[in-house]
Formats: sequence, C-alpha cells, structure tokens
Amino acid sequence: MTKRRLARILGATALVAIAAAALAVLAPYVYAEIGLRQIGALVGRQPEQPVQGRWVDDYFVVETIDATTFAIGEPRYYQGNYSYLLIGTQRAVLFDAGTGNRDILTVVRALTKLPVTVLPSHLHFDHVGALGRLDHTALPDLPSLRSRIASDGTLPLERYEFLGFADGLPLPRIAVDEWWFPGTDINLGGGRHLRVLATPGHTPDSASLYDAERRLLFVGDLIYPGKLYAFLPGASRRAYLDTTRRLLAMIDPVTRLYTAHRADDPDRIAAPVLEVADLRALEATLLAIDGGKAVSTGFYPRIFPVRGPITFATGFAWNNR
Repeated sequence: MTKRRLARILGATALVAIAAAALAVLAPYVYAEIGLRQIGALVGRQPEQPVQGRWVDDYFVVETIDATTFAIGEPRYYQGNYSYLLIGTQRAVLFDAGTGNRDILTVVRALTKLPVTVLPSHLHFDHVGALGRLDHTALPDLPSLRSRIASDGTLPLERYEFLGFADGLPLPRIAVDEWWFPGTDINLGGGRHLRVLATPGHTPDSASLYDAERRLLFVGDLIYPGKLYAFLPGASRRAYLDTTRRLLAMIDPVTRLYTAHRADDPDRIAAPVLEVADLRALEATLLAIDGGKAVSTGFYPRIFPVRGPITFATGFAWNNR
C-alpha cells in the first residue's frame, strides 16, 4: 500500500469518526428534526374505548375532577393531550392551552364566566394552542424567558423550544400579561390558592401548579403514563432528578398527579392521573441511571423502565445531562 493511499484511508477514517462524534453530540437536535415529524393525521377518529366525561363538539372530552376542577381532553389528537381548568370565586386558571387543533376557548367559556388566565406547563407546540385567546396569559418568571421579550412586548418562541415543525406549525410570538414567580401562591378567590412551581427536566422552563388543600398537583409533561421525553433539546436528567426530589419533599403523600398525556391505547379514556409512588419510582430510576445500574433498551433514545406504563427515554451519557 502506497503512502498516498494510506493517507487517504486515514483521512477518510478520521472524517467518519468526526462525523460520528458530531452526530452523537447533536443527537437531540437530529432526532427532533427527523423523528418528531408527524406523518399521519393529527386528528383521528373517536376512540372505541369507553370515555370518562362528556364529549363536546365531537372533539373535546370534559371530565369533572371536583365541582370547580375540570380536565379537558383531546383524545382524538395523536398525543392524547389534557388541559386543566381550575376555578375559584374570582378568577380561573387554564393549565396548558390545548393543541390548537380545535377551539378550546368555547369549552372553557361554557364552564366558567370568570376571567381566565392560561399558564402553559411549557412551550412545546402541543401545549400553547390558546395562548393569547383568553383574558390573560401567564408565564413562569424566569430570566431565560424575561430577557427575550421583544420591544412589542411579545416573546418569540425558538425552533427547539417550540418544536412546532413536528405538526407543520410556524413559530409563534406570545403576548405575556402576567409573570408568575416560582413559589408564588395565586389566589383564585373563595379560599382556593395555587402554588406556582418551577419543575425543569422535560424543558428548562417547565412549570407545575400545586393545590395543597385539595392535594392536587398538575405536572404537565414532567411525568405521565407513557414514555417520558428526556432526550430532546433542553431536557436534563439532573434537572429531572432535582425536580422529582423537591416535589417528593413538599407534597402530601396522598397527592394525585394530573398529567398532560394519557397512556397509549388505554382501556378507558380518562384524565391521566398518577400517584406519589410513581414519582418515587422515577426518582429511583434516575438514581440508577446516574449510578450506571439501570438497564435500557434502544439505541437513541435509551429507554428505562420506571413503573407500569411509565418509561424514561433519554440520550447518551453525554446528552441531556
């Protein structure tokens, strides 16, 4: 073999190695661009399973959690999203804003005539559909969001913050009316208070709402009965663990966790609700991953069992730390 030929082989090998290393580092972005894009219909037929609640407009399902707390589901949407309407005597909060495939505003107005503030659990495309369409829009008061407000008072969402290309959606701008600092209690009137919690992990700016008196925790995409996405841009295993430990230290052991996505192909269509034991199982899984003791399936993402239908999907050891 000539020196020139050897040099070419070594050069090609080096290029392949560099490309492989770059792909590994950029895996969250590459997967987002390729793996998230929805090929089939965004909205399917009504599910065949029994439904907990009542159909509205042949698309939404409204389920009563208690007299002033409602789950608003979109079981025909391919991700099975749920939003939650929490009502006091003076104001109401819509936690998550729907997907935007149908008008959630009419459902909300049929349930309350009070002023409604909508708070998204995070800024992915399937949680912000009705932002700007209700009385007020709130976001968690975080420097990473505040610092990006444009001169017109809007927050322009970024490509990997929104991920709307998955459903063919353009990047939106959000007009923010209220900034809710984590740890603040929001008074809805009539003795109902909601604690605003910063719960990063799925995304850096994820938020949850805790109704301590009713022992209800609304967690968005932090945990739900399915594959938890901790392998996309912005996700962090360390933040997931810190958030999980903080929640376990503060919430009542009998708290019910209402989540933003139902299980895939459940026996019954109902608001997805978990228990504190599921959160403890997530903590144990995260600790086992950190300690190198957890066994995963798949290449990217790596998928770890948590409890029941819950799995934790994350990147390579050097991604999503």
